[in-house]
Amino acid sequence: MSEPVLQIHNLSVDYPTHVGVVRAVDDVSLTVYRGEVLGLVGESGCGKSTLGMAILRLLRPPGKIAGGEIVFDEHNLLGLDDEAMRRLRGAHISMIFQDPMTCLNPLQRISDHVVETIRTHQPEVSEQEARRQATELIDRLGIMAERLDDYPHQLSGGMRQRIMIGLALALNADLIIADEPTTSLDVIVEAQFLDLLKDLQRRFNLTIVLITHNIGVIAELSDRVAVMYAGKLVELADVYPLFDDPLHPYTRGLLNSVPNISLTEDHLQIMSGSPPDLINPPPGCKFHPRCPRAMDRCRVEEPPVKEVQPGRWAACWLYE
Repeated sequence: MSEPVLQIHNLSVDYPTHVGVVRAVDDVSLTVYRGEVLGLVGESGCGKSTLGMAILRLLRPPGKIAGGEIVFDEHNLLGLDDEAMRRLRGAHISMIFQDPMTCLNPLQRISDHVVETIRTHQPEVSEQEARRQATELIDRLGIMAERLDDYPHQLSGGMRQRIMIGLALALNADLIIADEPTTSLDVIVEAQFLDLLKDLQRRFNLTIVLITHNIGVIAELSDRVAVMYAGKLVELADVYPLFDDPLHPYTRGLLNSVPNISLTEDHLQIMSGSPPDLINPPPGCKFHPRCPRAMDRCRVEEPPVKEVQPGRWAACWLYE
C-alpha cells in the first residue's frame, strides 16, 4: 500500500429532528491511500453522500459531526477553523457533485468559474495566466478552447460534468470526492465520462473517493470497495475479491440485484424489505430483518467491523 492520504476514525454524523436523532453515519473508519480509487457503494440513504460532505465539513444544518476524527495531511480537519477549511477546499480536497447544472453559476461563463478557482487559491497568478491555464485544462478534457466563454446552459450534460472535473483538477488537489458523478448522464455519455476519468486517474495519479449506488461504475473504476448500510460500514475489500466472493449478505444481495445478460434465470433476485428507520433502528445488526442468514445473535448484538480474511473486512457474525 502507498501512503495514506485520508484517515477517518470512528466518524459519526447526526441529524436532530423533532421526532428523534437520525444517525446518518455511524462510527465509520476508513483509510484512503494515495493514487487509489476507493468506491463507496450502498442503497440510497445509507450515508454515502453524508460521509463525503462531512469530509469537507459541508454538512447543512441541522446536520452535525457527532464524533470521530478526519485526518488529512496529519491534521484533524475537525479542529480547523472556517478560514483554514476554506483554503483547503479546492486546493487540496475537491468535490465533483451529482448535478453540475445546479453547481455551476448560470450567470458566469465557464472561464469565470475556472479562473476564479485558480486565483482564489493562488492570488499571485495573474488573470491572464489563470485564463491560459484554464484553456489548457479544458483542452485536456476534450473541450474546445472557444467553449471557455460559454455559459453552463450552452454546454451538454457531459461537457458540464467535464468542467466539474476540470475545477477539481485545476489546483492539482490531493484528494477528489466524486459524489454520484454519472447520475445526470445518459449511458453513452456516461461511458465516455468513465473512460475520461480512468485516463485522468492514470495520467495524474489521482486519489478519488467515488460515491455511487451504481455497481457497474464501481466495477469499472475502483481499486477497493467500501459497502455501507444504514450509516454503517459493513464490508471493505479489493474490488476483484469482493465481486468474486462477497462476504457480507448485504453485499451479496446488492450484487445479485444487478441485471446480468449472462443469467440463465428469467428473473432477478431481489432483497426483501427496505432499509431501516434510522430514528428507531432495529437492535443488533441493522441488516438482520432483511438477512436470509440471520441468527439469534444478530438480533441482539451488533457485529464489529473486523478483518475476516487477509485484506478483507466485514461486520458479520457469520465470520466469528
